[in-house]
Amino acid sequence: MLIRGRTLDMGFAVLAAAQLGAAALLVPSGDSLALPGGAPLGGMCWWHALFHFDCPMCGMTRSFVAFAHGHLRAALDFHPAGPLLFVAMLVFLGAVVTVTARRAQPLFERRNFRFAFDTVVLVCLAMGIFKMVRS
Repeated sequence: MLIRGRTLDMGFAVLAAAQLGAAALLVPSGDSLALPGGAPLGGMCWWHALFHFDCPMCGMTRSFVAFAHGHLRAALDFHPAGPLLFVAMLVFLGAVVTVTARRAQPLFERRNFRFAFDTVVLVCLAMGIFKMVRS
């Protein structure tokens, strides 16, 4: 079964909007996260819980939340690729809205977009591996 470009655009847009919305809703609380009422969220990385060392994406959620609340230094400390991915998701959401409103060719059907998408993913992964090895 082949998933059409517009469906991929919308599916990834929903995921990006959910991630960005959660980042805005959650509250940075020192080295962890809290719910809006102040209740601690607790550890979320199953990899770290299982193997006792960071995975390449450890810190990404905390980075997103810190960046969403205007704490750039903390965002970079949690995961150096967090702000890059956050901004890439915002740009992607804007592009999906524009492409959909204009009824233009879906983003996932464009070779330049797929190259940019893959590049952002690889850069984030490389930065995460570097962070993981460094710690």
